[in-house]
Amino acid sequence: MGYEYKLDVQLTDLEQADLVLRAIPGFEAYDAEFTLYSFRRDATGAMPDAHVKIEASGIYVCENGGSSQIVGEIRAAFAAIGFPAEPREL
Repeated sequence: MGYEYKLDVQLTDLEQADLVLRAIPGFEAYDAEFTLYSFRRDATGAMPDAHVKIEASGIYVCENGGSSQIVGEIRAAFAAIGFPAEPREL
């Protein structure tokens, strides 16, 4: 079971957003079919630590174990390029 968050932010450059996510430590893979980014740090099973998706109204994040702190790192990475956002739990 995971924790789901939404970062409400209007991204104007999706290519830049893609590069930002891929540069975050633990980025493992991108699934083009579902447009999901996977992050693995501590997970040892089939399920990664987090899944992230760029959406029209912001960034969806599911921390699959709740311990990776990926939400804070994503917020910091996007704030650094001028797109600050506060998370809200879904």
